[in-house]
Amino acid sequence: MVDIKHYLIVAKDEIKSAFSHNKGLLLLATLIFVVPFLIGYFCPEQVSSYVQPISDAFEENIANGTVQLTTQSLFVNNVTVAFILYALGALGGLLGAVILGNNGLFIGYTGTRFDLLAYGALVIPHGIFEIPAIIIATTGGFALLSFVLRFIWGLISPDYSYLDIFDPYFSKVKITIGQRFTASFRQNKNKLKESFIFLCLAVVLLIIAAFIEANITVPFAKVFLSFFGIGIA
Repeated sequence: MVDIKHYLIVAKDEIKSAFSHNKGLLLLATLIFVVPFLIGYFCPEQVSSYVQPISDAFEENIANGTVQLTTQSLFVNNVTVAFILYALGALGGLLGAVILGNNGLFIGYTGTRFDLLAYGALVIPHGIFEIPAIIIATTGGFALLSFVLRFIWGLISPDYSYLDIFDPYFSKVKITIGQRFTASFRQNKNKLKESFIFLCLAVVLLIIAAFIEANITVPFAKVFLSFFGIGIA
């Protein structure tokens, strides 16, 4: 019989370890999202020429059915963004940071078009899962980039302690390419595992976010806002 509780405990420990070992990367990804978000919300006039066309295109895609507000459509769209953030984070980090920052800017700017209470009611139910998910996905990309850089460095300057045949006087010239790959991978494999943990966690959060956004957010917002005499279309 499969001990589900055991696997859940293991998963919890692995997730805690991944966050603990990548606090700096997580903070960096969070700032990349939060700073543009604040700029978009508090300085909408300064960024409107850049963000408004994106907003108009998004609304047009919803109107013509290109983007559908269904659980499946939202999940596919969000997971696609998460994988892009993950992949681009690994390919140098800059492009992933730009896309994450654009998401923060867009969400912040969009908030200026609504009453604050209405905006919160329309974003918070699914946003508490979706926003952390895209930040975590980007963190995973940064962690993967960290693995790649460490792995390359391990090839250049191998750590003998990760070789099966350990000899403190072992000449670097005698170490084969295969041994260099093996030693470097053993030394850095945890960073690779942590990047995958972040990606998987992001996908799980996006499944939850997509379901809530498609089925709960708007009905909840209508009921909640009705207590304050605020109506939404």
